[in-house]
Amino acid sequence: MVFQKPVVLNTTVSENVAFGLKFRGQYSRDSTKTINEALDLVGLSGFGSRKAVTLSGGEMQRVALARAMVTGPDLLLLDEPTANLDPVSSAAIEDLIIRINREMHTTIVLSTHDMVQGQRLADRIGVILGGKIAQTGTLTEIFYHPKNCSLARFVGADTILSGTVMENTGGLARIDVNGIPFEALTASPPGSKVLLFIRPEEVALTRPDGQTAPSSVRNRITGTIAKIVPFGPFVRVHIDRPVPVTALVTHRSCTEMGFATGMSVIAGIKATAIHVVPAADANR
Repeated sequence: MVFQKPVVLNTTVSENVAFGLKFRGQYSRDSTKTINEALDLVGLSGFGSRKAVTLSGGEMQRVALARAMVTGPDLLLLDEPTANLDPVSSAAIEDLIIRINREMHTTIVLSTHDMVQGQRLADRIGVILGGKIAQTGTLTEIFYHPKNCSLARFVGADTILSGTVMENTGGLARIDVNGIPFEALTASPPGSKVLLFIRPEEVALTRPDGQTAPSSVRNRITGTIAKIVPFGPFVRVHIDRPVPVTALVTHRSCTEMGFATGMSVIAGIKATAIHVVPAADANR
């Protein structure tokens, strides 16, 4: 196991790595080669004689990984391994995690609060809410097909709308949301109460006087921008009426389109981008 905060002994890097072998009674005079291989794996070749406590946080975390990997584990447990590191060191640790998994064929269980990191690293994801595993699945299943409202909000589906299926033709349904018709894919029959989950990156914004959305976009909602909130290299554009919708656009696009609060815009959403869940299930 490798903990969130790098833990090293006040001795050399090599002796830190050797501790894993000594603890298991596997250390011998021939272990030097194994220790050097572990250091080479984590990119610390030549660091063996250095004092571990003088290293940077990212280097200390790599020492901790080498100490865990030197024993050849079948299962590696990582507790938020990049939580206390700068972006460059975090990227190095992530690359190392991928290498260990793919080259060493080591199964890795990693806990993280960084959902983007989870998307980058995980083959399978489990979301814990209220101390319980709420849903497990692939990246697509978790982020684009959440089971209920709590999960949808947690994984970033900002727009959650309540509606009623008016008609359904071969799985393509027309859903009434406060008098606004939406088209989406669902097996729910007419009369069903449903919830619509829409991720902000699936919403394309255009000006009413500008270029229209592609013909494949079945849903076009004209609304008013309520607020614009910076979000890293992007901005979240919140539309408050006629139905609340959130879109994610780049800063450049926001500037070039001249988006501002109070402006009228058209939100384009593909039918395939809307995840529809029966209301009875979505509120559990």
